[in-house]
Amino acid sequence: MERKIKECQTIAELLALESQSVFNELEERLVFEKRMEIFLRIKEWRLENARLGLVPDLTDTWTPEQRESFLRNWQDGELPLQIIRSQKRAVDVNVVHVEMPHGGTGTKRAEINLEKHLMKKRSIIRIRNNDQLCLARALVVAKAKIDNDPQYTSIVDHRRAMQTRLARELHQKAAVPLGPCGLDEVKQFQTYLSDYQINIVSKDHQNALIYIGPDQEKRIYLYLHDNHYDIITKMPGFFARKKYCHACKKAYDHREDHLCPNACPCCRFPDCPVESWVRCNDCNRMFKSQACFDRHKQSSEKSICATMVKCSECHRIIKRYKRDSHHCGMTKCPICKEYTRPGDHRCYMQPVEKRNEDLSDSDDSSEHPEDDVTEGGYDQMLFFDFECRQENGNHEPNLCVIQNEAGDEWVFEGDNTRNEFCEWLFQKERANCIMMAHNFQGYDSYFILQYLRENGVKYDVIVRGAKVLSLSVDMFKIKFIDSLNFIPMRLADFPKTFGIDELAKGYFPHLFNKKENENYVGPVPPAPYYNPNGMSPAAKETFLRWHKNLKDNDYVFNFQEEILAYCRSDVDILRRCCLEFRELFRDVTKIDPFEKCLTIASACNLVYRTNYLRENTIAIIPPRGYCPENKQSLLAQKWLSYTSEQNEIYIQHARNGGEKRVGPYLLDGYHEETRTAYEVHGCFWHGCINCYARDTINPVKGKTMHDLHQKTVEKIQYLKNQGYNVVEVWECRINRELAGNEDMKHYFIQYDGVDPLEPRDALYGGRTNASRLYHECNDDEKIRYVDFTSLYPWCNKMTRTVVGHPRIITENFDDISTYFGLVKCTVLPPRGLFHPVLPYRTQGKLMFPLCKTCADACNQTPCDHADRERAIQGTWCSVELEKALEKSYQIVRIHEVWHFPETSDDLFKDYIDTFLKIKQEASGYPKDSVTEEQKRHYVDEYLEKSGIHLDPHKIEYNPGLRALAKLMLNSFWGKFAQRPNMVKTEQIKDPQVFFDYLTSDEINVLDADLVSDDIIEIRYEYTDNFIKPDAKTNVERVMYYDTDSVIFISKLNEPEPPLGNHLGQLTDELGGEYITVFASGGPKNYCYRTNSGKVETKVRGITLDCTARQKVNFEVICGLVYLHAKCQVTGQVSVDIPFRITRNTRTKEIETKRMKKDYRIVYNKRFVRSSEWTSFDYGIIWERFLCRKGKCSPQRLQTLYGRLQPVTTVGTSTVSKCISKP
Repeated sequence: MERKIKECQTIAELLALESQSVFNELEERLVFEKRMEIFLRIKEWRLENARLGLVPDLTDTWTPEQRESFLRNWQDGELPLQIIRSQKRAVDVNVVHVEMPHGGTGTKRAEINLEKHLMKKRSIIRIRNNDQLCLARALVVAKAKIDNDPQYTSIVDHRRAMQTRLARELHQKAAVPLGPCGLDEVKQFQTYLSDYQINIVSKDHQNALIYIGPDQEKRIYLYLHDNHYDIITKMPGFFARKKYCHACKKAYDHREDHLCPNACPCCRFPDCPVESWVRCNDCNRMFKSQACFDRHKQSSEKSICATMVKCSECHRIIKRYKRDSHHCGMTKCPICKEYTRPGDHRCYMQPVEKRNEDLSDSDDSSEHPEDDVTEGGYDQMLFFDFECRQENGNHEPNLCVIQNEAGDEWVFEGDNTRNEFCEWLFQKERANCIMMAHNFQGYDSYFILQYLRENGVKYDVIVRGAKVLSLSVDMFKIKFIDSLNFIPMRLADFPKTFGIDELAKGYFPHLFNKKENENYVGPVPPAPYYNPNGMSPAAKETFLRWHKNLKDNDYVFNFQEEILAYCRSDVDILRRCCLEFRELFRDVTKIDPFEKCLTIASACNLVYRTNYLRENTIAIIPPRGYCPENKQSLLAQKWLSYTSEQNEIYIQHARNGGEKRVGPYLLDGYHEETRTAYEVHGCFWHGCINCYARDTINPVKGKTMHDLHQKTVEKIQYLKNQGYNVVEVWECRINRELAGNEDMKHYFIQYDGVDPLEPRDALYGGRTNASRLYHECNDDEKIRYVDFTSLYPWCNKMTRTVVGHPRIITENFDDISTYFGLVKCTVLPPRGLFHPVLPYRTQGKLMFPLCKTCADACNQTPCDHADRERAIQGTWCSVELEKALEKSYQIVRIHEVWHFPETSDDLFKDYIDTFLKIKQEASGYPKDSVTEEQKRHYVDEYLEKSGIHLDPHKIEYNPGLRALAKLMLNSFWGKFAQRPNMVKTEQIKDPQVFFDYLTSDEINVLDADLVSDDIIEIRYEYTDNFIKPDAKTNVERVMYYDTDSVIFISKLNEPEPPLGNHLGQLTDELGGEYITVFASGGPKNYCYRTNSGKVETKVRGITLDCTARQKVNFEVICGLVYLHAKCQVTGQVSVDIPFRITRNTRTKEIETKRMKKDYRIVYNKRFVRSSEWTSFDYGIIWERFLCRKGKCSPQRLQTLYGRLQPVTTVGTSTVSKCISKP
């Protein structure tokens, strides 16, 4: 076998070897780190309908061109194995081999409870038997029914001997041994019953056809479920449709909606040859023959002629009932519903019409039919929770409690809890309902998905990573949502938040939930079964007191009673608090948040669009920008310039003398001496036949790729007719050349040109970092911690905002201060700015460097780069640039400006004022406002500071209303910043649809998961050209800063920022205390001790429960920071996590695993001088700053290391040498 492997020259040859050891060899060879999905079809595979899905990862060290070359060669089956062998590591290849089913289903199954479903179906004949002959019995009964056998009534009756006798005879005649039968036996029966076509519909494959025999007039359809065969007598009835096409095996309701690939496109009948074309004057279409013409006129319902018509002007075939709304050469905007010409439309976010109640809001997926269950809302809301055993690592439900809005309850318990709950739920009686669970996205959803996948039920899902944001089962109009997405807090905090004092979440020993303990009655289980080390120190202390009290009072613990009471309490808390939240939301906004939305952010956006948005104010930016052709123009300029230099000729083009006009056409490039026209064709813009299918619609041009290609051909022919020599090159060919031509690649990179402005590039996110890693206060110092009051709402209310669409400026720029909007430019930062202004992304991080080259390389040495190397190119808001110019930045070159002539100071003001007023009134009067005079003063002061008049009669503490208003204020802006091209998930059971996705020009399939033999779940996103628009989306004392907070050293006689309690003002985060010792290992990683001795520790990525705090705490972080900053040593602490709940996205299982996390200081967003604790941005000349040496006595260092020794991996000698340094 090894010899055969070595003889293979390509992957295609290697895959042609069927031995499993070959695949093992392939798995050992192929590696990479950055995951990328590749799907490969092998036409020569031994099964005609077999497909291979290959899922490798590509190394981060490869350039984009190398990756593109690899993918292209891989897909062509021409990748030489020596390329793979040249990699130092091996690549894991997941080989998915699927024998795909034929045809479609069109099922509208009424129940998932199969027994109940089959009893109702008149189109099903049940085969009842106690032997293993159900297939043969089904065949003889079906055959008798089709043949109108006079003995049919005797044959169909399983109680008579005739059915058994005929079944055994069939086995004998077909040479099939008696016993259970699979598809191999079906094929043997098919060979014998050659006058009949046998079709097998499988329940396990979502009612897809898994076997189709040779076509015959007599057709037998059998239903395979639970290893048993029944007979389908009427396929339309089985699928709950009006018609069924036996040619393509698809069910449908209306002929005009069924495009059978085996039927004539003119008359929709099979076997329609071309004889003599005939025109129909009524529908303006051509037909292959008189018979074809006659058939399109005939129908028991509406004829094709009465349904379809061809437009005489634009030649598009449209449905007659849409004829009045048809506009030639125009498309209907899906957002504003206006008819516009492609490329010219300027769209705006549209207010929601309350009368229409079209309040849909697609959260994280523009492909789903919005987030609604039905247009009319829902009939009921059910709340549920699972309790699970986890003794073997896998979580298995053994209790489920459900409550409706009225508090009526259903309970399922035992080993079959999941199945019983789902069978109860997925019935018509529960149709059109919303199911709510807390943390559904990360826990309960997986049990529902398990059941749906096992039972072959199609569902729609919206995911974010491994979490399920929403799950819908359309056949029952049931939607699952997560209360955590609306009320982002622990369930235990719900009662206090909504002021329901009588509710409280208790404790339960989840680790005691084992099969052996289900009937336990006795003393309360030992404390470890409650996992107290997984709690915070305060929560653990409270729990231990509670547990001790039970033990001291000889409490009798009845497992069945306790688990039911605990789960019931959780569901009761969830139900009552969610209903209270919904009622408060409705009262304030007149909108039900659970009806159409998935998250609080989408609910806020919906409220704004319904109640506050003014028409034609917020523009919808086209996904490809306002001048998408400019990106192609840049590629053309690079190629023309490169070609000019290589051939040592002068080529005139847009940046070199301007484009030459010939008749109605402009040329990309022109060489005068040889009269040669150079045309660089962008594949997307000119309809490349190698990259796009003929009928793919270009979303910008509004024409098919075939039409665009034809226009390109016409232009080339025109130029040739005029006597010009023509050199044409396609974009895909240029990319292929780039992959293998290093000189060309280097020239393109160095070319002085930039891509068009991309507005999302200006959205950088929050600024978080530590500018000083350690500090102990002197006697005259205090460390203050302050943050802004409602920073995001303040920005929404008080700042100037753009309105409408921008004016695009690419030349003849004015002074930057005359613009308001976005600017793409190159800037030169100053040398000595301690806190730079402009952000820059590199190394996967957001930095604020003063030198681009230093930041790209994370240079830890003094910067000596020239200005050209230091300059930064980016896209920033004009107000940022103005502030940067104040701080001595210089603009080297402006590339493009999006200037918004229209602005507004109150675009979001009414929304913010509404909920700010509610929040303030629901907070009650301040504690120092006791008398009527003090209360009046408070109201007047708030009006003066915030411009909002509080109603004294409504100022009363209401925790629920206050929590709602706070959520509405802080969650509002996020939806506006949402990416339009979110990853989508879809289940596919028709193989043709699957391969349409794989070969689609418009989408990129990222991942594929086989749900069953015939169901595949894919994750995909739109390619860049086909993204759809979304209708909704003195400073050296500073030690640490976040987006809305700062920790700084406070000194006597030095300036202090003013504090206050109003919107946008800084407030004291420590309530009068101050910090005495502070240490930080980087963003979201710090600890401090206050003057009262209180210690606070924050570490992103590690839950600091009691177990973790033994390893990651104040002293350990201080010690590791010292090792990093002073010794240039990276110490490491390992945190053991004994009970970590994990999600398996492939199998949809919840598992508890023992895990370990390593904590170490990795600080490279700035550099740190070894002699100091202060960090500096890359490119700074630090000699300008007189920074103090790090204060930390030898005794203090010895103490720090003493705490580190038991947990760190750093050797004693290394640290001792460092500590002994002066």
